[in-house]
Amino acid sequence: MSEAANGALVPGDRIRLSGGYDMEPEWLGGHDAVMGSLAAFIPGQNREPAALVQLDHPLEVQGITGERIVLELRYVGATWTDEGVVHVELCDFEPEAKTWSARRQGKWVESHATYTKLGREHANP
Repeated sequence: MSEAANGALVPGDRIRLSGGYDMEPEWLGGHDAVMGSLAAFIPGQNREPAALVQLDHPLEVQGITGERIVLELRYVGATWTDEGVVHVELCDFEPEAKTWSARRQGKWVESHATYTKLGREHANP
């Protein structure tokens, strides 16, 4: 069972995404960071699941505008914890809960973003 399933990062958690391979990452559109909520985990490319995040505001990168991103852990052996480095895939559609190779793919916009867990969006009743 992945660490995500053990509660380190769960749907409803607020997430801050920042950084990237370049000093001023294009995908951030001039902002320091973007915020969103973890909507679900979907099958990932490797052992760990990918994280589907609903952004607070749409992102526009290279002609694609979307409110959903799929995050894949960047490093072998990494697990979903309070922070880490991820690949960012921008989607202008609702990604299916299938592996990357078996579903419609969004635009890959960053290879070295940093996610930070901010807390829960709201407590479950």
